Amino acid sequence: MSSTHGNPSLTDEQAFYAIAQEITRYLGKVLASRPYIAIADLTGTIHYIDSSLERFSEFIQNFVRTNFNLLRPGDHSLPLGGVNLAFFKVSEKAMIILYTVKGLSGQLLAFKTKMFEWTSKIEILLKDVIVAAEPTVFTAEILTVEPKTTISGAKTTSAEPPRPEKRRGLKTVPVLRKKLTGKEKFSIEIATILQYCDGNYTITQIRDATGYPLLKINEVIRMYQKKNWIELKRVV
Repeated sequence: MSSTHGNPSLTDEQAFYAIAQEITRYLGKVLASRPYIAIADLTGTIHYIDSSLERFSEFIQNFVRTNFNLLRPGDHSLPLGGVNLAFFKVSEKAMIILYTVKGLSGQLLAFKTKMFEWTSKIEILLKDVIVAAEPTVFTAEILTVEPKTTISGAKTTSAEPPRPEKRRGLKTVPVLRKKLTGKEKFSIEIATILQYCDGNYTITQIRDATGYPLLKINEVIRMYQKKNWIELKRVV
């Protein structure tokens, strides 16, 4: 398919690559570490990703699908403590994702001053992507613009996490009450389970999202109940 990104002879794939190269050149002047780029649409489809970001591809897809409608254009999120991975919502259709191996994650926020520079080019390439008239809004945010809970080492999952189900009758949901700094050291299993303890997911849904057995999930929840980090709530 041809593209209108500067050169009509470019395919969309080449056009997204050209945009990523422009962003890389710009950030190379302002960051101490080499940046790696991904561009995704609101459905979680990745249209471009640098090879060094490939290991995060499943996490990126899941994050965008789950959180896109929780963010407004101009918002950003740094969802993984200890990992320099930042999501920038540049339009109602797209996110640009940045990653650096070294340095502080805060350095990536330098991109905010220029994040809309490539919006019009991306919008042209995503002209066939439809924005829902009334986007889905969850009852509680999974990840906020400035995440209250950033958990280092969480496992990425191959499938989209199940969305909170329509609740019928009383259900028990674990709620993480302790405010984390992002500097805590958790095992992959614990980090992955804790990120779903936000009051939206039942223990069964956490099992479906993470792939861990109920025995393991209950063990982690009990451990952090004893520390007064987690509270079990009955909700309608």
